[in-house]
Amino acid sequence: MWCPLTVGIFGDEERRRHTGKCIDCGEILELYMLDLKKGRRILQCQRCGLYHFYKKDMFGKWKIIKAAKIADMW
Repeated sequence: MWCPLTVGIFGDEERRRHTGKCIDCGEILELYMLDLKKGRRILQCQRCGLYHFYKKDMFGKWKIIKAAKIADMW
């Protein structure tokens, strides 16, 4: 269930950018979903569409968990 306090999905009007690069093609990543309560975020590559899944470690830094296409996750 979607809750506006924990998860945010940004539309075309509110584009979010990240300074990171795609591990596959090197393009800039765009913020797709953010869950601050669980300490997770999903970024998507603009060129190849690869999703990058991040989680906060115990020091508060973002660490990549995995990168996959949506079809690969099912």
